[in-house]
Amino acid sequence: MAKRQLKIKLLPSGEIQMQTVGVKGKKCLDYVEMLKLLADAKITKQELTPEYYEQDTYYTNTDNQDITY
Repeated sequence: MAKRQLKIKLLPSGEIQMQTVGVKGKKCLDYVEMLKLLADAKITKQELTPEYYEQDTYYTNTDNQDITY
């Protein structure tokens, strides 16, 4: 399974920079929303990485439940 990371930088200006690593597809936007709520922040600029355009790999276990990796 790929390692997922959330990199956060707090700048002296009070600005917060965040980058997701290992999060493919639109799921990275869930992390953005989470940080926005936790920090009571607004988004002023958003750049999408190539991972945003990739798809997660789905596996099915023996219980027929989808598992995302």
